Amino acid sequence: MTAINPARLKIQCVKLSEYYSDPDSFIPGLYDLLDFYALRVRQKGISQPSLPLQSYQVPPPVLRALGRELREPLNAHPSQGLLLIDALWEEEVLEIRILAVNLLGALPLINPDSVLKRLRSWLSSKHSDSIRHILITQGVNRLTRENPELVLEFFQDLLKTTNMENCQAVLSGMVPFAEDQTFRNLPLIYKLLDNILLVEEKGLIKEILAVLIILIKRSEQETLYFLERQLVTASKPRILRVTRQILPHFSEDNQSTLRETLENYN
Repeated sequence: MTAINPARLKIQCVKLSEYYSDPDSFIPGLYDLLDFYALRVRQKGISQPSLPLQSYQVPPPVLRALGRELREPLNAHPSQGLLLIDALWEEEVLEIRILAVNLLGALPLINPDSVLKRLRSWLSSKHSDSIRHILITQGVNRLTRENPELVLEFFQDLLKTTNMENCQAVLSGMVPFAEDQTFRNLPLIYKLLDNILLVEEKGLIKEILAVLIILIKRSEQETLYFLERQLVTASKPRILRVTRQILPHFSEDNQSTLRETLENYN
């Protein structure tokens, strides 16, 4: 791997950004940049063994530097940006798809539906496991800041098809909202969780716990009430495992309350 020289990287990224409106020239130049900073032994990306994405294993600062250089033309010419983004996504390379997602998440929101349409399609693509978390967080980055209600509507719409992939995506997307102290619509977060927990056993306990732990910190009593209700309505046996594992994060009094409720299901 070539060591990063910030001045050289800046020049490389500026030169590549000149092809912003010409994907046929931009993409070969991008491969040259990735190859310049790649580990000499290529590895497969973090995906299903049967459906791997190739990865150049380039250091994250390389993509960040390129993203910064593309921000100005992206804001000035978003329609051309969409053409580039679509062309980038067609490449089955981890870093290139991550760049496509990051550019989509930075796109000016002239037509938010164009962003959400691509996210829905990409989430269902054969390689989406590699970057589902990045898709549902970075892909709605600007949209979350400027129109969070639309993002939450998108999450609700995804859950109309409650397969594991959509549930996993929504759980990842809920985390930034739950962590944001200025976000007050916690009932909607609980509603999304309720939709996920109601469906037939689909695992995702780790992801569910991550959201619940944040919610406990935000509103312990509200989360206690939510779990007590879920023990009655949610799909078994997952909710029982979730509740047992989340117990230590509650106060002692609330732990006792939950244990009493759990005893009714033993």
